[in-house]
Amino acid sequence: MWEPAGAAPELDEFRTTLRAFALERLAPDYRRWQNEPFPRERLLELGELGVFGMLTGSELGGSLGQGGGYVPLGIAAEELSRGDFNVSYFLQLQAIGCRLLELSDAPDVRDRWVPAIVRGEALASFALTEPATGSDAAAITTRARRDGDDWLITGEKASITFAGNSDVCAVFARTSDDGARGISLFCVPLDLPGVSRQPVRSSTGHLTQRGSLFFDEVRVPADHLVGTEGAAFKSAMATFDFNRAIIALACVGAAQQSLDETMEYVRTRETFGQSLARREGVSFQIAEHLAHVHAARLLAYQTLSHADAGRRHATEAAMAKLLGPKHAGEAIHACVILHGWSGFGDDLPFAQRLNDVYGLEVGDGTPEIMKAVIAREAIGVISHR
Repeated sequence: MWEPAGAAPELDEFRTTLRAFALERLAPDYRRWQNEPFPRERLLELGELGVFGMLTGSELGGSLGQGGGYVPLGIAAEELSRGDFNVSYFLQLQAIGCRLLELSDAPDVRDRWVPAIVRGEALASFALTEPATGSDAAAITTRARRDGDDWLITGEKASITFAGNSDVCAVFARTSDDGARGISLFCVPLDLPGVSRQPVRSSTGHLTQRGSLFFDEVRVPADHLVGTEGAAFKSAMATFDFNRAIIALACVGAAQQSLDETMEYVRTRETFGQSLARREGVSFQIAEHLAHVHAARLLAYQTLSHADAGRRHATEAAMAKLLGPKHAGEAIHACVILHGWSGFGDDLPFAQRLNDVYGLEVGDGTPEIMKAVIAREAIGVISHR
């Protein structure tokens, strides 16, 4: 198993603890949350494991610089996804939410929400995407206008993870017409008057509560503007870079667990007097997928190592996001087939893992967007005209 150069023994213990939690606590209920809401008690359990505070300073309850960081967050995503792939959404959104809200100087924002998110007591969401603006995030139309000591926010956000059950949202809204430089970030408690929600049924069921958020003249105090007015777009783009590697590792975790289970199966399953593992048509498939999944793992951890060192990592992050879901999906698909008809059944987790992994080929940018990022970084500015 890969570990960063000079990794502390604590990382091994961390990985072992999370894998045990994933397989013993999360895996038995993997399918359950397709039809039932994910219980808040589980968030408190995850908070006790420390997985929500990896990118948050100790003064706010996190572990950044004290065992936390981007690489440990990647380990958490990979290991927890072995038990329940969709739990990785909590890691992603809480890390992003804390990272953004920490930019605030207002105690009512930073001190109220960040420690609660780290402990698993509050659930954060992140609202950038709109119905007509997906990858073209600079074109958002949600507006925030100043009204005395407050801001009034109006608009619709779409495809928002945890739209149906989050407590607070980092909302990107336009405060001027100056393109990307006219976008600002606001902390919006979602119990305020004028906020409404519309969860949509998706393949990840009740756990992610993906859907739309509507803001109708929602009044937030002036100090709920996070950071500098008009400077939020750069924050959003920087956030996407590391999270693409986290997505890749979540996919890798689900794929590796599927391969591990399939290797055990083919060792014991006999046809025509010998185990499936002795047939090259089976064992060579598994060997190829093991190589591809491990390559995606290495690329994702290289990305996170760059992030921990403060180095640029946009290209590597896009590469990891391009290859992680792709190779993971192909590996899990092979596991489905190698199990025969039972691989498609509800008694085994492979079909759901396949569906969930392919869903994150879209999240944080489609494969084509990842290729555009890679080409732009390697070749130069790409014109779409």
